[in-house]
Amino acid sequence: MLKFNVKSERVKQDIQQKDFAKELGITPQYLCLIEKGKVEPRRDLMIKIAKALDTTVQELFFTDEEE
Repeated sequence: MLKFNVKSERVKQDIQQKDFAKELGITPQYLCLIEKGKVEPRRDLMIKIAKALDTTVQELFFTDEEE
């Protein structure tokens, strides 16, 4: 299972999952799979997510540290 920080960052910024999914142009179900680490998003979507959360792709998808 992949470990992404998308959900923790989204929750920290008080953004609802359905609103965030809409902003990204994906379904809430797909966002949920990304947040659970069940799927790895395409590179362009990783960039879009990072920009929307005002952080880096590295921070969200490629850190080894547990928060």
